[in-house]
Amino acid sequence: MPGNHHMMRRFTFLLTTLIASLAISSNAWGWLSTGHRIVADIAWEDLTPTAKAQVIEVLKAHPRYDKDLLADLPAGMSDEAVARYAFESAATWPDMVRSFANPMHAAYNHPDWHYIDLPFVIDGQTVPAKHPEGAGPHDIVAALNKNVADLKDSRLTTAQKAIALCWVLHLCGDIHQPLHACELFSPEFPGGDQGGNAFIVLKTPPYPDSRSKLHLIWDSLPGDFEDRDIEGYIAEGLRMDPRFSRDNLKQMLAVTDFMAWANESHDLAVKYAYLDGKLKGANSQMDSDPDRPAPGLPRGYMENAEEIGNQRLILAGYRTADLLNSIFNGQ
Repeated sequence: MPGNHHMMRRFTFLLTTLIASLAISSNAWGWLSTGHRIVADIAWEDLTPTAKAQVIEVLKAHPRYDKDLLADLPAGMSDEAVARYAFESAATWPDMVRSFANPMHAAYNHPDWHYIDLPFVIDGQTVPAKHPEGAGPHDIVAALNKNVADLKDSRLTTAQKAIALCWVLHLCGDIHQPLHACELFSPEFPGGDQGGNAFIVLKTPPYPDSRSKLHLIWDSLPGDFEDRDIEGYIAEGLRMDPRFSRDNLKQMLAVTDFMAWANESHDLAVKYAYLDGKLKGANSQMDSDPDRPAPGLPRGYMENAEEIGNQRLILAGYRTADLLNSIFNGQ
């Protein structure tokens, strides 16, 4: 019923906005774990039985299946629920290995796989040349291509494919976060704002610790839950929203090129994150005083960001399912 859909959309919006405003993480790692699990939850529902069965078997070969993918697993869950739990955890695994405490950190932590710096240049600013070191991939598009190829490579072990699958799940989420595909260059940010990580704003209405990285504001849009039931409710609410039906998103779902996905995010960042260059912010690299007032977000900014965030989450989930169905011959 339309009234019920409207009520659910409104409740989901209020719930996620509240939790986003309370997010206290200081690291900008793509959608927070909540966002990645929501994307995975949406994708899980659209996997074909064949693809789902193969995905489950691949993940079971992960070297840290029990310790990482099934960490904090509640007792008494069905086999289907355990598989879904592991799938959702797999989407967050590339952030788990950021920790030095994780024994797989040295070999599998790839910070530059999570984003691509597509420049947004204003006021005639020059973009300095960047020279990545070491062997690639050096950006999210190249990393997605590599890990998809690894999933298809019959020469790799199932354990290696499990790691590649975790990366595919994670990067399909990250590439849909607008500030993972855009970097501002302006007189205020001559060296770039690192995808909003150096761009400091004051959330409105103000509250304690309301100075925030612009990047973190966008990462936090889905919320920062550690309750999978609530995350599942949000995923279901997005799936039920008629605006986000597969039919309404058919044209966008026909786009399967990873660079095109990044360009979509870049364009959304320009329009909605940076307000076409009109958004004002302090440069954390040039301002060492954490108490100095920062420009506030304009009225209506967060509401628009929330709408964009919801669309990117559901689109990421659908596209992830379609990609995995294709890889695992589930269609």
